[in-house]
Amino acid sequence: MNLKADLQIKLEKTIQLLKLAYATYKPEEIFLSFNGGKDCTVLLDIIMKMLPTIVSCNDLQCVYMQPKEPFEEVEEFIDHCRKHYGIKIRAIRGSIKSILEKICSENREIKACLMGSRRTDPYCGNLKLMQETDPGWPKMMRISPLLDWNCSDIWEYILQNEVPYCSLYDRGYTSIGDKTNTIPNPNLKRTGKAGELIYIPAYHLHDADKFERAGRL
Repeated sequence: MNLKADLQIKLEKTIQLLKLAYATYKPEEIFLSFNGGKDCTVLLDIIMKMLPTIVSCNDLQCVYMQPKEPFEEVEEFIDHCRKHYGIKIRAIRGSIKSILEKICSENREIKACLMGSRRTDPYCGNLKLMQETDPGWPKMMRISPLLDWNCSDIWEYILQNEVPYCSLYDRGYTSIGDKTNTIPNPNLKRTGKAGELIYIPAYHLHDADKFERAGRL
């Protein structure tokens, strides 16, 4: 990988945290929260490529937290990830809290969740790399290996490593929820050669950490 020096340092710290996570918890006690977004896609790719001796495709528990009205493109990408990485991804529809409650009620062994959260995400500014869920939520350890990455880091990793990603990002979407709360980012709106309205890919967004969620309603 030909990553910039600062990102290479962040990647090494991410790998160390993942090693700690799998040294602390057994594979059956930890799962990856996955929604097809760019951040958790990077996290999945790092787990599968960097830690083959620690967790195999058969050991990784991966849960697709499916929103009420998901984009077809996201559903297609989830299926692509299953085939590309050779893993099982379980889809559970509902709110994040209800999904976590279902997971914990079905599997009493679950103790931790790997998340693609970054500090610029809502309510994550003061989040720690490893932190228990808030009162009133199913009790488990939240582990955020990408917490100190920024949006540019995510796209550099994806493009440098040719990581597959959801096609919506090529159509101006920069932060993807579901059909009820997500539109293309207005900062990526352009006029085509024939005067038509177009949106350029997400990785062209300037001041991405500031405007990344401009397309979320």
